[in-house]
Amino acid sequence: MRVSSLSHPRIRELISTYFVPVLVSRDDYQRDPRSEDEKAELLRIDHECTRRGLKGGSVCVFLIAANGDVLATQQLHQACKPEKLLPFLQQIIAEQKLTPRRAEAIRASIAEPTDSQPSRDRKETENNFIDIWTRLDVDGNRLSHDRVKLTAAQCKAFLPPIDAQPGTSWDIPEEIAHKLFQYGYPPGPQWRAKDCKVLKGTLKATLAAVSNEEARIRLEGELRLKFPVGKPTEGRLTAHFVGLACEDRKKQMLTSLMLVSEQANYVWYWQGKPQPRKMQIALELEPLSRTADPSSPSPARHLPSGSR
Repeated sequence: MRVSSLSHPRIRELISTYFVPVLVSRDDYQRDPRSEDEKAELLRIDHECTRRGLKGGSVCVFLIAANGDVLATQQLHQACKPEKLLPFLQQIIAEQKLTPRRAEAIRASIAEPTDSQPSRDRKETENNFIDIWTRLDVDGNRLSHDRVKLTAAQCKAFLPPIDAQPGTSWDIPEEIAHKLFQYGYPPGPQWRAKDCKVLKGTLKATLAAVSNEEARIRLEGELRLKFPVGKPTEGRLTAHFVGLACEDRKKQMLTSLMLVSEQANYVWYWQGKPQPRKMQIALELEPLSRTADPSSPSPARHLPSGSR
């Protein structure tokens, strides 16, 4: 839903204006134990849905009134489609005669960003952000998106020496390559990058062309990643990356970076039999103009829309 209906500007406007959005994950195996109050509230909502004949389940949109009453529900297979979720929200707004929330209330309810989703309020200009998309099955619609912060010093590792000539090559430090590649796992119930282990993550840069204004850098990388997909097996991913970066020679600043693996291989085992899948992975440096503007949408040029 994050990259389908919840990316629709009108839906986002309605949700932030008339509702207080809350995300609750039922994937307990990756979280700390729930509090007794949270368990009781989820059970109460489930029982009310059952009693009233409302659709429910572990992946569902629940609209709940301030007094706790369940107003309506919509399951994922409909809610992920903007043409289904939009009239659903509009109907509840009209029926309940909801009034718009105050701007300060909207701001107060915005969740703090996670480690992999740094704030777009870029006051510390030395920080740069890398968008990372992964798609499971080339023709499928399962797409994930993470944002990772790189310092200016880490970005400089992609730049050639001042006196370098075309053909000069250098290795990107392993800690930087691993920091980016750790988010290469496929979209699915497993969502914590820190549970993944980079078995091999290398990035090599080669100066392709240089002028007084710009340097163009060719990138090539290899990734082998291990991550949990549930007991008793683990998934393994292998990928070959190619890409391009550019440097503003006068400012000695990385201005663009794109890295893509179009035919990554992911395999996990079921009853001792390998289950191979194809993946696509794309990384892109966010331009300064977009990162500094919180209202600017995140791009999805490399991969078509889908849902994690």
